[in-house]
Amino acid sequence: MRGGRRGARLHPFRDFAKVSNRSSSLALQRRIVDFSAERSFQSTAIALKEHYRIEVPVYAIDKATAVIAKQSKHFNSQAPEGIKPVDILISEVDGSMLPIVHFGEETTDGQVAKRSDRRKHRQCHWKEIRVSTVRVPGSVDTWYGVALGEPLSVGCMMLECCKFKGMHSETHIHAIADGASWIANQYDLQFGTRCKFHIDFWHACDYLVAAAKSTTMSDKERKCWFETQKESLRASKVKTVLATLGDLAEAKGGEDENEPITTTISYFKKRENQFDYADAIRRELPIGSGEVESAHRHILQKRLKIPGAWWRLERAEEMAQLRAMRANGRWNDFWQKKAA
Repeated sequence: MRGGRRGARLHPFRDFAKVSNRSSSLALQRRIVDFSAERSFQSTAIALKEHYRIEVPVYAIDKATAVIAKQSKHFNSQAPEGIKPVDILISEVDGSMLPIVHFGEETTDGQVAKRSDRRKHRQCHWKEIRVSTVRVPGSVDTWYGVALGEPLSVGCMMLECCKFKGMHSETHIHAIADGASWIANQYDLQFGTRCKFHIDFWHACDYLVAAAKSTTMSDKERKCWFETQKESLRASKVKTVLATLGDLAEAKGGEDENEPITTTISYFKKRENQFDYADAIRRELPIGSGEVESAHRHILQKRLKIPGAWWRLERAEEMAQLRAMRANGRWNDFWQKKAA
């Protein structure tokens, strides 16, 4: 309809029903993203037709998911309601590699590439995204956070996750991660003296295994030696482990810095205060980072590393944020706020 011969176009039904062409209702958006957050866009189109008898083209599913994923990143930065203060939190962090694609904008002669030719100028690589888990000891209610960026961004994400799980000025942070120095530095920067950092026990054991394999000991002797060192580590006897490694290095001769025994000695010496497993065991706290490693599989890899999937950098982070929001149990809260 028009308001007069040359007047503005009027859409009474559209305005009354609050719908428009080339868009989806809020209910349909929720159903689209509910599927696409767990499976490919092509599989989502099939699932929508099977369950709801609705045919939605793949490009529309892609577009709707992109919008919600971007909004979920902002929603994740907002604190949930009803946060209760706690005395101790278990924090873990680890990285996972995601397949990233980048499209070049210029051709070899400096001209801007046509859209149809952009595939010829794409570059594929892998980018590490970090996942953090936080929970109260004895609880299975875990809070998940994701960050794609510099160490400081990851550290801020770790701090935010702890705040969302009830951290206050007196809360003790029991931190576990691999031996990357930047992770320990970020825990120290973000939490200070309230945090006690531990290297993942099994990560430390990998160094001992490598050291044992480089010796001339028999398999039985290696196994016995490794079990002895492992028990020493559990008892926080790092100096005893270092002394034993020193004996192995002396018996083998030479101090090649690339030799497994020398590498292991250097690794333990630089981190002597990060192996207090005895205190953690006494307080019934974990000494391994298995929880965050599991989070990689069910939050990131299950969706973002399906066969054939490559992501733009910003889109990969937004999809990771979307899956973290679902894992944190805030799915209904997000849609209720969106509908308000």
